Amino acid sequence: AMDGVGRALVVGATGQTGSAMVRQLLGAEGRCTKVVAYGNSRKPHYDGPNAGLLEPRQAPMEELASSRSAELAGFDSLFIHVGTQKRKVGLEGQQKLEYDHTLAVAKAAKEGGCRFCHIVSSTGASSSASFTYLQTKGRIEDALKGLGFERVCIYRPGALHGGDRTNSFFFKRVVPCLMLFGNIDVEHVAAAMRVVALRPAKGAAEVYENAELVSLARSA
Repeated sequence: AMDGVGRALVVGATGQTGSAMVRQLLGAEGRCTKVVAYGNSRKPHYDGPNAGLLEPRQAPMEELASSRSAELAGFDSLFIHVGTQKRKVGLEGQQKLEYDHTLAVAKAAKEGGCRFCHIVSSTGASSSASFTYLQTKGRIEDALKGLGFERVCIYRPGALHGGDRTNSFFFKRVVPCLMLFGNIDVEHVAAAMRVVALRPAKGAAEVYENAELVSLARSA
């Protein structure tokens, strides 16, 4: 059995942490054998080292979750970087994207042979949270743990910085709540994920909170 990352599937690859994940996976020799990266509305752009290992694709999550799910077979590791600004899609749209579509994508990847699942969640995520944003994150964490992956790694950063979200609803309303738990640069989230993905599993489900992500990134 192969450990590490192998053939990587990245969804949400044009977002803040998703584009950083692509850079981390390709940034040095031997971290992965292939990266297929999906952007929601455009193909991810990358011109760094090992760019020949990248296959950029474009597909809305709802299509990957349904009519295009066959494309998700044949991977070893899945990296889920799905986030939305609620004002763009409304609360119901957010839950569809972050729960229903995400779960369907993970199921299709798992059925297609994927062994390892990594997801960016959030500080405070819990299916019993009173704040819907964090409740949805908690529900998808729980659901992914039940799919039978050999390894599920959940990353819970606090407030993200280093992206382009400063004018969004998310930044004005949600981020101040998350700031209480500390903040982290998007590149550090992805670096921590890469460190974890390349080391042996510590049980079937691993949860990494913000402070641990910061220290993992420092060691990267």
